[in-house]
Amino acid sequence: MKNIWNMTILAAAISLAGTSLAQSCGEVAMETRPVAIKKAEEKPVATKGEADRTTKVTTSTIETAAKAEKKTIDMEDDFKKAVDTFKSRYPKTKVKSFALTPVAGVYEAAVGKEVVYFDSTARFLFSGRLLDMDKGVDLTDKRLKDLRRIDFKSLPLERAVKTVYGKGTKKLAVFTDVDCPFSRKLAETLEGLKDATVYTFLFPLESIHPQARSKSEAVWCAKDSSQALKAALKGEAVAQTVANNPICEPPVTETIKWAQKHGIAGTPTLINEAGDRISGALPLDKLNAFIEGK
Repeated sequence: MKNIWNMTILAAAISLAGTSLAQSCGEVAMETRPVAIKKAEEKPVATKGEADRTTKVTTSTIETAAKAEKKTIDMEDDFKKAVDTFKSRYPKTKVKSFALTPVAGVYEAAVGKEVVYFDSTARFLFSGRLLDMDKGVDLTDKRLKDLRRIDFKSLPLERAVKTVYGKGTKKLAVFTDVDCPFSRKLAETLEGLKDATVYTFLFPLESIHPQARSKSEAVWCAKDSSQALKAALKGEAVAQTVANNPICEPPVTETIKWAQKHGIAGTPTLINEAGDRISGALPLDKLNAFIEGK
């Protein structure tokens, strides 16, 4: 079994090498040939034996590159055919993206918040973890993180409640429901941060916490929204009258739409500066590690 797995990894490595060579062939030819000619003119004339050896090495290199390029083209053609087959078999399935995997003949489709794997016929599909046992890497987890990554700079921070802990050098975004017990537990942990600025997006889950929206709006419209947020997350009452303040326009609706667009459905959801996303009330050590991007 291990030998088969090693062969698969080897095939993937060869295909990657082929990709690199295929993309660089034209550029290498244009950039290096004039230099090679110039150096050949400056050097003494090679003997017949040296010339034969040089010719053999050059020919071998060209043949290797050509084979690698052909392998890459064949691999790309197989991938395109597999994707077309998948689309024809499942025309109603919304797929965000398709990708190759290190396993020959197995392809990936990003569907919703998950990834599924399929063969060239798209008849056989499976969901689960694809593991590289030699490297000890969960390839599925890595892909999911890539797919769910959000550019921190794209976050509408002007719609968030800003709270600075300690120096506030590091940045963290949190989507929270003030009535969610897990959001409240995370709020307690946030107090232990020594060097972070936290941007909290008010994201009420009205289907399970019907009072959360009005509380969120009250928090936003409070004179000190950061303190009001801390109070609300402790279960303390926040003056509801400010929620009807015509001068204040809470961005709760916009936040909900933005979150739904980016696949955020639960609270608390955290996003670090690297764009990594995680859900749940993390303990302090794991929270610090996440903020650091570890």
